[in-house]
Amino acid sequence: MYKNRSFIKIIGALALMCMLNVGCADFLDVVPDGTGRLENVFTSRETVLRYLYSNYSFLERIDPMLGLEVIGCGELWTYREPQYQVVNAEPIRIAEGYQSPFVNLYNRWGHYYQALHDCNVLIEGLDTYSVPYLLDWERDAWIAECKVLKAWYHFMLLRMYGPIPVIRKNLPVSSSVTEVQVPREPVDEAFDYIVELLDEAIPYLPNMISSTAEDLGRITKPIAMSIKALVAVTAASPLFNCNAEQAPLRNKDGLQLFPQDQTQELEKWRRAEEACEEALQFCMNTMGYELYTYPGHQTYSLTPTILQQLTLRQAFCERWSSEVIWAHTRTWVYDLQTRGSISIGTYIWASNYGMMGPPLSIVEQFYSNNGVPITEDRNWNYNDRYELRTAEAEDNLYIREREVTARMNFDREPRYYAWLAFDRGVYYGWGFEDDSNPSNLLYYRSRFTEPQGNMGPFSINHHRGTPTGYLTKKYIHYQSQGIADQQMSVERYIWPLMRLPELMLLYAEAVNEAHDTQEAREKAMYYIDMIRERAGLKSVSESWSSYSRVPDKYTTQRGLREIIQQERTIELSFEGKRYWDLRRWKTAPAILNAPVVGWDGGQRTPEYYYIPTTIAEQKFGLKDYFSPIPDSELLRNLNLVQNLGWN
Repeated sequence: MYKNRSFIKIIGALALMCMLNVGCADFLDVVPDGTGRLENVFTSRETVLRYLYSNYSFLERIDPMLGLEVIGCGELWTYREPQYQVVNAEPIRIAEGYQSPFVNLYNRWGHYYQALHDCNVLIEGLDTYSVPYLLDWERDAWIAECKVLKAWYHFMLLRMYGPIPVIRKNLPVSSSVTEVQVPREPVDEAFDYIVELLDEAIPYLPNMISSTAEDLGRITKPIAMSIKALVAVTAASPLFNCNAEQAPLRNKDGLQLFPQDQTQELEKWRRAEEACEEALQFCMNTMGYELYTYPGHQTYSLTPTILQQLTLRQAFCERWSSEVIWAHTRTWVYDLQTRGSISIGTYIWASNYGMMGPPLSIVEQFYSNNGVPITEDRNWNYNDRYELRTAEAEDNLYIREREVTARMNFDREPRYYAWLAFDRGVYYGWGFEDDSNPSNLLYYRSRFTEPQGNMGPFSINHHRGTPTGYLTKKYIHYQSQGIADQQMSVERYIWPLMRLPELMLLYAEAVNEAHDTQEAREKAMYYIDMIRERAGLKSVSESWSSYSRVPDKYTTQRGLREIIQQERTIELSFEGKRYWDLRRWKTAPAILNAPVVGWDGGQRTPEYYYIPTTIAEQKFGLKDYFSPIPDSELLRNLNLVQNLGWN
């Protein structure tokens, strides 16, 4: 019944991966106990399903405290001095420029190539063996799932390393040394293959999962179409689309890895526009995805201000809300809610609270209450942003009445107050949910030795207190509680990998780049305005025309590009998107060479606390667009060439 030659191909691929040292020790974990032959994976429906699930295990867990995507681009910062005992400082060290081919601080090369090997095993095995009780439509759907995962793992490698060896099939054990030495392929070919995999998979995927008890997180048609949209926009972005800076990168045979065909530059954006539009229409019109709105509190009749904040916070924190397209079921947000939250007692766990926060450069990205950048708002004095101001009764759902804080924290958009915690700012939730009397709501006090401030290096709570003066309420489910002197109670949720607003903004970006026309800009602004309306802001045209010093900014392609990029920075803040965005837009050098700046947390009085203080220096050069291929891989595969600047 089995085809021995195909089985040899699969085993041969394993041998190849071992030769390349990409971590093949665990790939047989799903083989039933007492057997050692891979073909036993395909003897029953149950073992095949277990192997399929194992292919999902290569999805990276998201943890902004430890992960590259947030800490590695200055969007959040944490303590890095030895006394604070940071669990994993590698992303910070990447931001500070300490990576090298020999000291690979965040090496995922072998991880993803192992993932590709395992995906190929399942795809090729299901094409080879007849599995008892496995229905044809199930077989097709499972192969499709694996193809999407295979596309995703290729994409992760491509974003991180640039041109890569593409693994279309596992090689047979009889492969020669020459065949094993797989070179890097041009980025266009790699992107084309990823899209090809997605196109092959999409028709066979279900529109939605069949069981919330068993299938949460499994690939569906909306997920695959959204991935295709993201891949297409990335391929069309300046980092990959006719990037002259990367033109010198060539294989040893002279093959150019970043093609410079200018005639394809605009066409890539049009393909991205098409992919985004198809995904957006399917998700919204066919599947009914929509921007989340908080339905109301079960106990209290809340003010419109607090309801607005809960809509914005729960859009990220609510499990499987109406706008979550893809959620990462391997990442349940628990510990992060302590590291990004505030302590309200002396309980020893409080020493871990508030260990990371956004710097002033991110805080300043949020709009004014008029919905335009604070650097552009005619009614918002940017030069006085560090001056002090006392909150009044009209501010009491945002800032504690009669308390003093920086003018930076006044007259900002609703997302600022929903997603950021700042000194003297109201912190809704965390056990305080009745807003009928604002004076009873929790508020954040982060100056030196204050309840949520740094207690100094000799205190048991010396970890406590954000290094920048700000925290991220965006991560904190409003029903999580930190009760004084007691262990906290956390309302866990699953990390969203793709939300509807991201898909909307991908479409807006693609259509604006594909067509320099007013009609295209109106199409783009249609979806931007939907996001802004949910955020409590007026439309782009009304806000800029009425309040901006550049009132016609949205009427040009370049101006709308800047608006879209800032909207992504705000709406998708702290979600692990900015690291990749700054690179694909090629704006990273201007942003990531600036120092990380926050308030002076070692001060007790507002006059000295609200002084911008440099926390760290970041470094970014041409070589930092892509990670270095580990030196060990270059020694094993002599056809690999190193990325620019890492030799």
